[in-house]
Amino acid sequence: EYSAVILALEEAKKMETEEIDFFLDSELVVKQLNGEYKVKNEDLGKLFVKIYNLRQQFKKTTFHHVMREKNKLADRLVNEAIDGR
Repeated sequence: EYSAVILALEEAKKMETEEIDFFLDSELVVKQLNGEYKVKNEDLGKLFVKIYNLRQQFKKTTFHHVMREKNKLADRLVNEAIDGR
């Protein structure tokens, strides 16, 4: 999910978007990106810093947790894209 956030931020910047809302089904990632939890994994820490730096280019970025059950369509589309269907 960190990589998806990075990609989305990079694409949003190209579109000159000023504000972006993320709705993620990983509560852990949302809490880490909102500063509620520390990022303990070194590799994720590097991605976290990249996201932090990208966020500085926007007027507003927000991260919201969505239960996976309420996000089935998005989850299915992501899995299809990953599987190359």
